[in-house]
Amino acid sequence: MEGHLKFLGYHFNIVDLPGIYSLSTFTLEEIISREYIVSEKVDIIINVIDATNLERNLFFTFQLLELKVPMILAINQMDILRKRNLSLDFKTLEKIFKLPVIPVVAVHGIGVHQLLEEAIEMTVYHHPHSHYEKNGRRIHEHLTHNRDLIRKSQIKGDKYKSIKKYFQFPDLSLLVSFGKEIEIKIKNIVKAISKYKELLTQYNYPLRFLAIKILENDEEIIKIFKSNKEISPIINLAEKYREELEEYHGEDINTIISSEIYNNIHKIIEQVVIIKARGEKEHTWSEKLDHITTHSFWGYIILALVLCGIYFFTFLIGAFLGGLIEGAFDNLSNIIYKTYGEDDSGVKIFWDGGVGGIFGALGGVLVYVIPFFLIIEILQDSGYLPRAAFLMDRFMHILGVHGKTIIPMILGFGCNVPACTGCRIMETEREKKISIALTSLIPCAAVMAVVLGLVGRYLGLNWVLLLFAINFVVILIIGKILNKIMPGQCTELIMEMHEYRIPNYSVILKQTWTRTKEFIYKAMPIIIITGILLEILFIFRLLDPVNIFLSPITVYWLGLPLITGIFLIYGILRKELTLVLLALLSNSMGFTLLELLTPIQMIVFSLVTMLYIPCFTTIVIIAKETNWKYALKISLLEIFFALLIGGIVHLAFYLFTYT
Repeated sequence: MEGHLKFLGYHFNIVDLPGIYSLSTFTLEEIISREYIVSEKVDIIINVIDATNLERNLFFTFQLLELKVPMILAINQMDILRKRNLSLDFKTLEKIFKLPVIPVVAVHGIGVHQLLEEAIEMTVYHHPHSHYEKNGRRIHEHLTHNRDLIRKSQIKGDKYKSIKKYFQFPDLSLLVSFGKEIEIKIKNIVKAISKYKELLTQYNYPLRFLAIKILENDEEIIKIFKSNKEISPIINLAEKYREELEEYHGEDINTIISSEIYNNIHKIIEQVVIIKARGEKEHTWSEKLDHITTHSFWGYIILALVLCGIYFFTFLIGAFLGGLIEGAFDNLSNIIYKTYGEDDSGVKIFWDGGVGGIFGALGGVLVYVIPFFLIIEILQDSGYLPRAAFLMDRFMHILGVHGKTIIPMILGFGCNVPACTGCRIMETEREKKISIALTSLIPCAAVMAVVLGLVGRYLGLNWVLLLFAINFVVILIIGKILNKIMPGQCTELIMEMHEYRIPNYSVILKQTWTRTKEFIYKAMPIIIITGILLEILFIFRLLDPVNIFLSPITVYWLGLPLITGIFLIYGILRKELTLVLLALLSNSMGFTLLELLTPIQMIVFSLVTMLYIPCFTTIVIIAKETNWKYALKISLLEIFFALLIGGIVHLAFYLFTYT
């Protein structure tokens, strides 16, 4: 995820990398993050450390230090730490790491300005300074900052390289050092590598980092050394040292290195964690809520109630507001028709097509989208989604993925595009591909608006639940198919669950508006333009050739009206267009949707819309995250299932009715 902001006259480009706990290459996200961190695109790392889980987070910090990239340590969730009667000695922390250490409560914006100010100072001055020593800033202001050098490098367009190149990274050799027998071997490997320093410059890794990783038998680093015959003998040297260390310690090399790092971490924690006096421990509301929502029985009941609550909440608000907007449009339409005439071409094109499109988008889609986004953001900000992942882990293994997949899948109920992008959190390429395929089948807010606005409004919620049950079965079938045909096995779930917290409503409202704004800015113009275009095509009867061409599928197999063919094509662009344009057409013809479609046609039309293909943007994202071949396969598979199931439902109803 990437964002931009301006602060104190500086332009920030902020990239949120996948959440990882180490710089090994066991998972895809670790490889992506490591390569990005050492690239020329990065000026400064803001390393967000969870204050409530200091040991695990400092392990990752120690690995980042080996990369020697300018870094700020942001100690987050300080409010939760204080509730536990704990505190941190920031002065000692900063003295140990010799880098800026800033306390932060991110959800409330506390410390964020300080982080940005620190990033600016490190960019301009090219070295950190103490925040907690009395004379720290005075010393900092009187140091030589090579301003002329900075200015020259920026004039040459070498701005990004200059920050890393001239940054005065502190000497942390004592902090990151291991035991004597390990350090000797690392130094020997560094000495061997340094002879070929020029050959390795393109990879941007420090020599010590390369030495440690080749000693650990890191696959990606081994590939680098194997790619050049001159440096490949170093692999044999590292292998020899690895065997010696493993024989000496009686453990594998990764355990040996990790133990050395954790030994250093434990020493730091002893120095910086301050335990305040407190009375008898009581279970907090967060701990009680965590226990019940991850319970082996009640946890699933709560999950089912949460999912049902989402849909009932969305439907009730959407139906109420949608009815008001539809009534307002009908009243305004009567005034327009009386004034200018109902059959006037200009009225049909600009009022029915253009203005009708706006009202259709507001009353048929937006009224469902906003409450849905709102409740999803509340669940995400409160910390419930990781609990849902934990509960669903066993079931998700049936589909070839672990419980973490449920997070992008739940986000997919809002929008498939960021949800498919969120599948980067999966550990392997296989799990990522399966997760993307399953997430693309999740009915997004636009699809939900079609289902609720058509089936829910006219046939009732029971039929909506049936459609979602069918969708769920299709996800299960496709997951089973992909799990069988794709080589490899599912990894186990390793996931950190933060404490529950009261949602920050300013953040939730901002996120809801950001998602809603995307719909307004992207979908509304398309709806208005296509609405006007549809009316023109309808007036001049230009829709007939397309609908006739699609009639063997739409009319004879699916049992839909001839006119619906063109709407299914529009739905590839934006799913909500199928409902909005259908409503526009029925209004233009002087019918209600109940007069245009029979109940079974509404069900089949909604079912095919749910299943037949993701929107075009989602297809592009799938191709970007995997490749076009896989995106095409997934699209064809979903079209096949959509048409197959839609046709079966139509034939089943036909046979049941006439026998």
